[in-house]
Amino acid sequence: MILATLFRVFHWISFRWAHLWPRKWLYDASIKYLPGMVLKTTGITKGAPEAETLRWIRKHTTIPVPRVYASAEGYGRRYLLMERIKGVCLEYAWRSMDASQRETVIGQLCGYVAQLRALPTPHGKWVCALNGEALRDSRITSTGPVGPFKNEADFNDFLIDWAEPYMDPEWLPEIRAQMRDDHRTFFTHGDIAPRNIMVENGRVSALVDWEQAGWYPEHWELVKAMWNPMAIASLPWNAMIQDSFSEDDRHDWLIDKQLSDRLVGAF
Repeated sequence: MILATLFRVFHWISFRWAHLWPRKWLYDASIKYLPGMVLKTTGITKGAPEAETLRWIRKHTTIPVPRVYASAEGYGRRYLLMERIKGVCLEYAWRSMDASQRETVIGQLCGYVAQLRALPTPHGKWVCALNGEALRDSRITSTGPVGPFKNEADFNDFLIDWAEPYMDPEWLPEIRAQMRDDHRTFFTHGDIAPRNIMVENGRVSALVDWEQAGWYPEHWELVKAMWNPMAIASLPWNAMIQDSFSEDDRHDWLIDKQLSDRLVGAF
């Protein structure tokens, strides 16, 4: 609680005196950029804290992620003090990259996904956060955590139920019949979009923003990679990221797309 109090005081001071804040320490409501560090402040929800996920990824993979310096919970908030990654967001860098650099980045991302898929789940068939609790997933809803789900069938049923207010209910049984309930469950970043990929000198310097990570059906990484309305409006990125996944993953993404296309701006 002492650490949370210190973070809370710092957050209040930086908000109160934002007009005096050094410009190189960019400021917004939830992210504060400090010399060599970033302080991220979020609400407390069910599920694994991002700090826990980052520490776990650093321990079990070679995926470049920010180093966690400190984390705390208190006053209804989560605080995460982490390394500030060098590089530029891929969303801005992509257009200036040549074909070789683009292929290098996609190849690195494929390797990271392979590492995630090699991690054994301690939760069996459950679709859940790292620690077995609820998930945060912007594809499903922005209103709060969902799950956990004891298996993929329950997860798919929830997707159908959640879509019903926004679709003709007569379409849903046909879509549900196309959805597989037998995917393998893999650890999934859950938001591999250009805005969450940092690059430097034509290579990935870090994969950031692990708030939506968890144990999901294997096709969900592609579903979420393509669910990014803030991402690059660029056919090369879309085509290359799709081609980096299997034909089965692409097929299952298109099935989900029958639901997700109707949810844009709906919640």
